[in-house]
Amino acid sequence: MKRRQLLRYGGLGCSIALAGCFGGAPGSGETSTEGASETPSVNETTFSVTQRQSGSQTSSATVAFDGDQVVVEGTIWGSDGCKTADLTDVTYDSSVDELHISVGTKDKPDAGDVCTQAIMEINYRATATFENGLPGTVSVSHDTGDGQSPVTTATR
Repeated sequence: MKRRQLLRYGGLGCSIALAGCFGGAPGSGETSTEGASETPSVNETTFSVTQRQSGSQTSSATVAFDGDQVVVEGTIWGSDGCKTADLTDVTYDSSVDELHISVGTKDKPDAGDVCTQAIMEINYRATATFENGLPGTVSVSHDTGDGQSPVTTATR
């Protein structure tokens, strides 16, 4: 009699003890991360001014997707000869898969007290190196002192 009770209740106890060991069954509340991709993230950014010359109020940019990088080459204008370009913001929003790059102007660090009064066209190159893929959309804006203005949007 005791052997039958042991088998009856012992088998039930083993079933309860092993119930959580075989997770992943439908409805178990567990989700598999196998094969799930990570979202892209900005690993590094670089910015350089490639040329400065007197010119006109030009505001343009092109976007290229190159390997693990987004490359933006553009022209922003400065109000006088003491201005240069500056990378003011790089933000990746994973919820909409969009990289936003903002370029502005600032006084050159070595600018003296006297500046030419000519409008400056300032060419620049900005790169954002990504990990886990590239963004689907890249938007570029410029701020020459009047607030942000959209320049271009590119989609992969």
